[in-house]
Parts: sequence; C-alpha cells; structure tokens
Amino acid sequence: MEIEMEREAPITEACNMIKLPLNISQEFMAGILKPYKPHTTYLKSARILQYQDPAAAQASKDLVTIEGTFSIPDSCYIDNTGHFNAVEFNICYNQLAYVLFGSCIKTGILQKLVPYWDEKVNMSFESFVRNQLSSMLIVKIEGNFIKPIDSDHFFATLTISRIIWAGETPFVHTKISFSDDSDGRSFGTVLLAFNKETAQ
Repeated sequence: MEIEMEREAPITEACNMIKLPLNISQEFMAGILKPYKPHTTYLKSARILQYQDPAAAQASKDLVTIEGTFSIPDSCYIDNTGHFNAVEFNICYNQLAYVLFGSCIKTGILQKLVPYWDEKVNMSFESFVRNQLSSMLIVKIEGNFIKPIDSDHFFATLTISRIIWAGETPFVHTKISFSDDSDGRSFGTVLLAFNKETAQ
C-alpha cells in the first residue's frame, strides 16, 4: 500500500487496511515537502516500518518507525564538505519527521496511537499541511557523529518512542539514526512539541 494525496479510504478503514512496510508515494512526499526549495529536498524515498497500539504494546516497544533514503549532491548553504554535517542532520530530520507525521495523520495511525489526539489537538491532515512549519516545533535536538557519512547516498531511521502531555501540549520524544553503505554513522534524539494555537 502506498499513501497517495487524493484517493484514500476513510481514516479508520485506511488504518485497519495498512500492511507494513507502508511505502510513501513520491506524490505524497512532494506535497509534504513543498515548503522546501527543490535543491534542498534531500529525502528521496520513505516507508513506515512499524507502528504499535500503546494499549496493547509492551512498554519497551516504539510507537512508530519510518525509514528514509537521502541524497545531498550539493549542500544548500556551503561548499561541498564531502560528508554529512550538523546542519544537514537537522534538515534531513525535519523532512523525514514531516513525512512521518503527515503519513500518520492521513492514515489514522497517529489517532490510533493517541486516541484523544483529535480532541486535544484537533489537527486534521489539511491543517497539518497548511500549518506544518508553524505548528511542529523542535524543543531540543542532540546529534552524535560517530564516523563521516557519504552525503551522496545515505539512510535514516526515525522512531517515535513516546508522546507525553504537558497540559494541552503534546511533546513527542523521537530518536534518529543515519548510516551509509560503508561504516558512516550518526544518531541523536529530538524532542518535538505541537503548537495547538497554530494547528487549527
């Protein structure tokens, strides 16, 4: 099953129909990544690998995981360094996270993970796309660079480990790892918050 921008079953039905891995279509990704300039759109493909129902999953299980492939033929801000760097870590994280949350909202996965999401946040897929840059905020980001990654072709795995609430604000704990075809490796954690005021 691929997520598409237009033709889709109702949310509850679509969520029940999902077979993993769930490939994200190029059309869907293009819609989510539209705010990026063409030469800064580094995410080339993505697929959701797993998701869990928190009510049934063991505490050690991650909520949802997405995998992406990237290519940075030319840096958008600096001469070629020959390797993946901290700024690109942030950009690539953002792109994969936007696709992950857009996909999860569109299919109903997020509503399944957080049954009261609609009641508290009231963020439809349309409002997510319309307000994604202002409603999805990085609170804290930490990256670790173990061995240089070839920026021409590399991979990432992004996981939502838990979602906690502070009043009406959901804070999303995520972790990400990057690697290439050799031994290149980087990983980190990112704490996200959704600004309810801009989610309408």
